[in-house]
Amino acid sequence: MVCQNCGTQLPDGTPACPTCGAQLAAQQPYMDPNQMFNQAPAAAPAKKNNTGMIIGIVVAVVAVIAIILVAVNLLGGSEYDGKYKLTSCASMGMEFTVEQMEAMSGESFDMTLEVKGSRCTLDAKAMGYDKASCKIKFDGDEVTLIDGDETLVGTYDADAKSITISASGVDMIFTLQD
Repeated sequence: MVCQNCGTQLPDGTPACPTCGAQLAAQQPYMDPNQMFNQAPAAAPAKKNNTGMIIGIVVAVVAVIAIILVAVNLLGGSEYDGKYKLTSCASMGMEFTVEQMEAMSGESFDMTLEVKGSRCTLDAKAMGYDKASCKIKFDGDEVTLIDGDETLVGTYDADAKSITISASGVDMIFTLQD
């Protein structure tokens, strides 16, 4: 320690300076300024590890989004949802109603396309499809029907509420049933 009065170097705990007689008991022990800067810093308070809580929140948010998407896909619908019945076919500039085709061929052309979200069911027993499940995508007035490896394209007419699917040069027109 150092006497604050005269600056004499003294051993720590000296009650009075022998040089000037100043009382030293109340003084703090002297610390060399160089020693002050070489000391290890005081330990920072321990931080709480919030990683587990953050991961839990992220997982919960992802789960809620997944549930909403599944619910919308299964329960919610779109403007295209409904049961469409084959009403006519067109090829090479000619169009025939189902009734006309059945009268000419003696075959049944009873076909339905049931749309629910991005899924649809094609029921066409006469064509070999007995409630075939497929995917359907609407992009404005463009329609894409995916049945396994087969992809069919077509259009959607909002005014007529009809879906036209093109296959092998034939346009099959399905109209929404009320």
